[in-house]
Amino acid sequence: MKDVLTILLVEDDPDSLANMVDILELDGHAVRVARSFAEVLNAEVQPDIHLAILDRRLPDGEVEDHLAHLSDRLPNAEFIIVTGFANMEGTIASFKHGVTDYLLKPVHPDVIRQSVARIAKHKRMEADLQRQQRFANQLLETSETYIVVLNLQGHAVHVNKHFSDITGWQLDDLIDQDYIDHCIPESDRENVREIFAQTLKGNTSSGIRNGLLTKSGRVRQIRWSDSVLRDAQGNIESVLAIGIDVTAIIDAQESAARDHRLAAIGQTVAGLAHESRNALQRINASVELLRLDLPPETDTREEVDSIARAADELGNALEEVREYAAPIRLQRELVMLHDVWRRVWTYLAKSHSDRDIKLCEMQCDCGCPVEVDILRLEQVFRNLFENSLAACDDPVRIEIQCRCDGAENILLDYSDNGPGLTAEEQRKLFDPFFTTKVKGTGLGMSIVQRILDAHGGEIRVAEPTHPGARFLIQLSKHDGAVQDNCSGDCETLHA
Repeated sequence: MKDVLTILLVEDDPDSLANMVDILELDGHAVRVARSFAEVLNAEVQPDIHLAILDRRLPDGEVEDHLAHLSDRLPNAEFIIVTGFANMEGTIASFKHGVTDYLLKPVHPDVIRQSVARIAKHKRMEADLQRQQRFANQLLETSETYIVVLNLQGHAVHVNKHFSDITGWQLDDLIDQDYIDHCIPESDRENVREIFAQTLKGNTSSGIRNGLLTKSGRVRQIRWSDSVLRDAQGNIESVLAIGIDVTAIIDAQESAARDHRLAAIGQTVAGLAHESRNALQRINASVELLRLDLPPETDTREEVDSIARAADELGNALEEVREYAAPIRLQRELVMLHDVWRRVWTYLAKSHSDRDIKLCEMQCDCGCPVEVDILRLEQVFRNLFENSLAACDDPVRIEIQCRCDGAENILLDYSDNGPGLTAEEQRKLFDPFFTTKVKGTGLGMSIVQRILDAHGGEIRVAEPTHPGARFLIQLSKHDGAVQDNCSGDCETLHA
């Protein structure tokens, strides 16, 4: 069965509008039209719109200026921008606002069909995942669930076996501890406290999702239903929370969205790269000719050098976006994990010799052997180290603890002594184009996540044990070392 969408076209050119209406209606989609951004913004909220195809430049403004308000009016819509005036700044700005695809005019019918089909597939996957969530909720009483009972002070008085098996927390670990401070990630604590307070007033809640910290520092996503337990006199004596683990569903949604966006970025960058590369080559050639005619250490020569640096920065930004969208192909080699990060740190330490920076390493006695793409993994550590060096004031102290996590996995605990991450930064850290820096495309941590995903590993933000940022990275042990007898004891290698 073909996936059918309700599509809104926002276009002021009658010929382009009629052409796209014909293409989409022939494919069975329901099409609505508007000829200005104001027409959409002044209308009622349209939650039934699945996709909005927008001309980037209309008489009443450019799409970048209206995207936030359009998202409010079309809360369930994906966005495609169609334009004849593409540029790198506008493209990145659009993707930051959540645009799904960016097409250059004239748009071939097959191109628009492929983009719409990709979005329709994504919508179907979302619907399938939502059905799975509903099914999981229906199985709540017969499935293995998380059960927590809190007293009126918010201390755990009971947890079930499944809770302990998955999180590692035993009831003795939580007795006389504030459950929310101990087991809930900082970014979710305020919301969980409000729900707990409302439940103590006798209100019930269901379908509330928040993170649950395991004893190892990982975060699992749990969907909770909360109610009260009363004594024989009808007084509230405790809060019962029953939760189901939706981590896999959330990860699948994020993976589907990430793959969908990668395909869109790849198509866009391919077109932009060709045009931009030619322009940059002309700029660089002109700069070299000007340098031949200008003596050094003059104001004019400095301006020409500034142009050259700007062209290099633009080229680097374009290359970073291209690299992010490209498929990752691994060339695995056997290596001790500490050899990888040491090589990167040695190089960075030399380039920051004027700063007070130190790396403290600890690892278990097996040496943590892994079979990885060494160059790719160096890129992971380079991004982490450079982020810490940029965020931390001197003295900079970075700690890496590398230990076995069961017989088959290695867990790397990375932390620094910088300002740490806000709740918003933790939520968006791995989103493409999100950055807190003045310069940069905001792809560094997204690339880190993609590289580790390609290795079958993962990276997560963890609760810090001291001020600063903290990450947990999991990788598979080298197959030949899985059965090695490792005590798990850690030793400090050097500081």
